[in-house]
Amino acid sequence: MTALPTLITVDELATVLRCQPEKVYRLAAHGELPSYKVEGRRLFSEAEVAQWLEQRKAGVGSNGFDPR
Repeated sequence: MTALPTLITVDELATVLRCQPEKVYRLAAHGELPSYKVEGRRLFSEAEVAQWLEQRKAGVGSNGFDPR
């Protein structure tokens, strides 16, 4: 059986991203941020958010330099 993802709320994710909850709602509504809608509540998988953030990591320049 597959383990269920750990889900966080809009407010929790906004705190992590250091932005307003409205920004989180907007990103999710436009399909830019993976989310689930359960009984009218928008929820986010911690693992999917981590992957989404990794894909948007700043610092990789056009010269191919990766600061990791």
